[in-house]
Amino acid sequence: MTTQFKSNLSTFLAAHFLSCCFFTALGLPTQAEARPWSEKKLNKTILKIDRHLTRKRWESVIKRSEKAIPQCIARYSNRHTMCIVMLRNINKSYEETRRFNPDHQQIKSAYVLSAEVLGQTHSTTIATRDYYYKYLIFTENYAAAVPLVEEIIAIEDAGAKDDYRLMQRYNQLYAPKGLIENWPAEEAALTVVLRLATEVMGEDSEDVRAAAEALAHNYCIQNKYHEFFELINKHNLRVPCFAKPNS
Repeated sequence: MTTQFKSNLSTFLAAHFLSCCFFTALGLPTQAEARPWSEKKLNKTILKIDRHLTRKRWESVIKRSEKAIPQCIARYSNRHTMCIVMLRNINKSYEETRRFNPDHQQIKSAYVLSAEVLGQTHSTTIATRDYYYKYLIFTENYAAAVPLVEEIIAIEDAGAKDDYRLMQRYNQLYAPKGLIENWPAEEAALTVVLRLATEVMGEDSEDVRAAAEALAHNYCIQNKYHEFFELINKHNLRVPCFAKPNS
């Protein structure tokens, strides 16, 4: 081997090494990592993920899913049921470890794609919607959380109409309405909560009292003093009202 050939080889290997380090530092796939998987490898990985799910090995599910999801999307599409279920599973695994998926787009995509492809009442959609709702509340994106609860209410109202579950859902609805200061919408939700709590839990229940107090505060904020005093007198409440009149 000549000295010149050795020199060229050393230069090539050094450049290749630096290139790999550069792409790794940027978080970009190297040529080997970017190579598409065979269908056999993808299916084998999915089976392993399923076994990890069954055994509640959440970190293993996350690790394998991070590699398999882009391969699934590349081979099929992001709307393929298999890929949507994988998104659900990685999110579930993060939730089981009391974390939110750091890839926040996967949280939203799992719900949106599941609702569009599988339908609003599918078990995968229910799970991904619930996780997305928790994420939105955690990140204080209350305006985006409201339509999710409204969607759930519409589904349950069209189905079994379980008044207790509806009461819980309207409880979920009024809080973000108030946090974005949509007082009329909060009032409407609280009125339903109060009615359902009275019907389901009874006039003297803590649920009725809590709903009545929240509604009284709402009336006060809106300067609805007639409704405010009528409500606190009816339920024997002591709720201060220091709201200033609207200008």
